[in-house]
Amino acid sequence: MRRLPSLTLALLPALLGLALAFHLAMTLAYLTPLNPLKLRFYQPVTAYMQPFFVQNWHLFAPDPIRDTRVLTVACRLQQPDGTVAETGWADVSTPFRRARQANRFSPADRMDRPQSGAIHAVFNRDETLMVLQKHRRDEDPDYDRLLEELDRAEGRQREESLTVLNRIASAHCDRLYGPDRTVEVRPRVVVLQFPRFSDRDRPDSDGELTYQLLDWAPYQRVAPLTTNGG
Repeated sequence: MRRLPSLTLALLPALLGLALAFHLAMTLAYLTPLNPLKLRFYQPVTAYMQPFFVQNWHLFAPDPIRDTRVLTVACRLQQPDGTVAETGWADVSTPFRRARQANRFSPADRMDRPQSGAIHAVFNRDETLMVLQKHRRDEDPDYDRLLEELDRAEGRQREESLTVLNRIASAHCDRLYGPDRTVEVRPRVVVLQFPRFSDRDRPDSDGELTYQLLDWAPYQRVAPLTTNGG
């Protein structure tokens, strides 16, 4: 087995330290409250953090997380006689979450993060943009240009996230029904809103159940979707 050069071994800790410092700096910039510096580097920071490193302060915020979201998909399959049959809804999120609970070192967490981040980007408004729109100034062209740039960035992020969800749905249809059978896919997000704090003794299943349905999209061939890294 060929050994690494001594110079590479000497520089490796420094390179890893720089990579860690860069990641922490980007995370801090992503989570920090709205400020001029964050606005200046908003787009590159968001592009780095989403969808794999999305974080938030909901655990400690005045409005903590109040629901759980599960991605389900339906598939349209090409039949031998040339017709197209539509399947029922299949749960994508729960197998990854159960695999993560069973083994914290499994890759299931990294498999679950893209869909969670994509769902958030598709169905939640950008908080920075909402704050700026709320405090919009009259007759300020620079402020208006900033709002337009952020609005376009949010639109691009939403389109990219829709692509991620459609690709995940395509991979899941392949896993369930075999390759080269799916014609179209349709993601759907099931949202269970927990009972209010005043009803905290009630089980989560008593909460309000709603559905957020997306359009049918063409099938895309992607790598197999697994929970064990195989």
